[in-house]
Amino acid sequence: MMWRRADCMVCPHEKCMNLRNRLRTTIPSPRTAQLDPAELKLPPSVVARGLRLSTIEGLLTTVYVNVTVGAFLTGFALLLGAGPFELGVIGALPFLSQLFQFVGAYLEERFGNRRALTVWSAGISRSLLAVMAALPFLPGLAGAALAIFLALLALSQALVGIAANAWTSWMSDLVPPRQRGTYFGVRNTVCAVSAMLSAWGAGVVLDRYRAAGNDATGYAIIFGVAVIAAIAGVIVLSFQPEPPMRPKARVDLGALFSAPLRHVRFRSLSFAAAGWALVTGIAAPFFNAYGIQTLGLSYTTLALFGVVTAAVSMVTQPYIGRLQDRLGDRRVLVGSVLGVVLLPWGWVFSTPDFLLPLWLTSIFSGVFWPGITQGLLNLVMDRAPAEGRGAFVASYGAITGLGTFAAGLLGGVVASALGATLIGLGPVALDQYSLLFAFSSLGRLAMALVFARRL
Repeated sequence: MMWRRADCMVCPHEKCMNLRNRLRTTIPSPRTAQLDPAELKLPPSVVARGLRLSTIEGLLTTVYVNVTVGAFLTGFALLLGAGPFELGVIGALPFLSQLFQFVGAYLEERFGNRRALTVWSAGISRSLLAVMAALPFLPGLAGAALAIFLALLALSQALVGIAANAWTSWMSDLVPPRQRGTYFGVRNTVCAVSAMLSAWGAGVVLDRYRAAGNDATGYAIIFGVAVIAAIAGVIVLSFQPEPPMRPKARVDLGALFSAPLRHVRFRSLSFAAAGWALVTGIAAPFFNAYGIQTLGLSYTTLALFGVVTAAVSMVTQPYIGRLQDRLGDRRVLVGSVLGVVLLPWGWVFSTPDFLLPLWLTSIFSGVFWPGITQGLLNLVMDRAPAEGRGAFVASYGAITGLGTFAAGLLGGVVASALGATLIGLGPVALDQYSLLFAFSSLGRLAMALVFARRL
């Protein structure tokens, strides 16, 4: 990708002209390695333009993400014949994304071009959704459609890992440290609006085609729109400026990937986050399946819960960002974790005729979850040193991904083993899914104490 017009391109000084010429190449030349620290920073006006482009990219990408996770992906898997075990596998697949962040870290250190890595990896990954959407319409696949879907999803997750690593390192350098809470609060608010509208629209479309007995066409439409939005986001991303970094002619893989484990504060963060991934991931793949199969919820209703969460987070995000800048990410994180301890019980205490607990869960998800997701990302950006940052991000992803992988498989095995088992708990009966929800709630409480003491 070529560097786009920036303020320095109108400067006649020889130093700026030389820097401009070095930044025009996609694969850095050996001369790039000679850049001094002052030349590795972008002018404030270029940074401001990059942050605006990142916000636009987030808005577009959220449409894609919102359709490829949660109820819509679960519903599509069920359409292809997925059972509890396959749903657990889908929940475990993000581990591939985290593992492949090491590939992204190596490529980043070797070539020094995070923008190209992000654009190509994300573009290919998102395009695979179009192939998945076509599976129900391909004759002769029969039972193989589900296996092909899982394979494509695994490939997509692997590519996401490469893109995510490069993007996190890129944004760590682009966003000024003192503005991260405020900036991401605003960016996440814009993304919340996008999530709200896309979830509602996709739910209405799916329910309309579901009522007509043509679920496959409904998925093809919403997946098609998601792919278009995702590719548009990649195009915007290709225009976003990247602070230059020094590529290395030779990368010491042993030193590169062992450094994060030797960094005490970063290692502590990584293992604590892995525990969090375990206690949340064991239940996460089954919430929407429970809503569809046990509570009999329509896709529009499920989308409405997402709309409520997005609407609330749209209001809370800026305040959370300012709190993070003022009080620190760790304090806000611990408070937010305590706020989500009871949320899984909203699903347990809901019935097809009584959904108030689930509405409350949606509201408080919008209040507390932003402080967790953005808090962990801010801590990674803060504790990963500039030198070898990609490897630190990859290590964090692999360790937390291992927790997600173990949680997804464990949840799938436990849910399959329990089958139709029911356990009475006062006025409610816990089935295979709601037992996992209860375990997740207890695990969240334990992790609040871990975060408070270890971070």
